[in-house]
Formats: sequence, C-alpha cells, structure tokens
Amino acid sequence: MKLAKLYQFPQHAGRTSSTSIDPSVDAINTQNGSLKTKRIAGWKRIMPWTIGLIWLFLGMCWPLLNWLAAMDVVFQFLRALYYSNTPAVHATLQASIHGVLYILLSLFVYLYKPKAF
Repeated sequence: MKLAKLYQFPQHAGRTSSTSIDPSVDAINTQNGSLKTKRIAGWKRIMPWTIGLIWLFLGMCWPLLNWLAAMDVVFQFLRALYYSNTPAVHATLQASIHGVLYILLSLFVYLYKPKAF
C-alpha cells in the first residue's frame, strides 16, 4: 500500500488581504476585523431574542388582541362605506391599511417559529 505525500506550503502564501510582511500590521488588521465580527455576532444573538419575546407576548395576549383587531377592521370598513362619497376623507385607504396590518399580525403570530426558545 502506498502512503500519501504531504507537502508543506509556505506560511506567507495564504496572505491575500495584506500587502506588508510586517506581522504587527497583520495583527492590527486581525484585531479590527474581530471587533466587527463580535458586533455582528452580538446583534445576531439579540435580535432573535427580541423578536421571540415580542412573539411570546403577542401569543399570550392573542385571543384578546385578535378580537380587538378584528373589531377595529370591521369598524374601519364600515366607516369607509359611510364616507365612500366624501372626497376629503381617506377612509378607504385607512381601512385598507388596518386590514393589511391585521393580516400581517395574524401571519406573524400563526406562522413564525422563534429560534430563541
């Protein structure tokens, strides 16, 4: 059986981001890059927890919020029907916005699966 040959490549061949050979410049660049990475990693940890807590709060209060939001949408559409021939009142646009926000809130509560919990 034949054994594989291992070739040792030079250490400086992998340096593509830095043009200098001075190791202190590379150390400074590495430290600056790690700070940016830590900041991004921090936001990646905080955001799922924040969205998960919002989802948890909405899920706990959903029966009451669902009923109130549905009544608001019905009221807005009845208001839009009443003011349908009045040009100065934009009740149709307002009713549409309330309807879309109610649908988006429902989709968020029913379909979102938090990664934090």
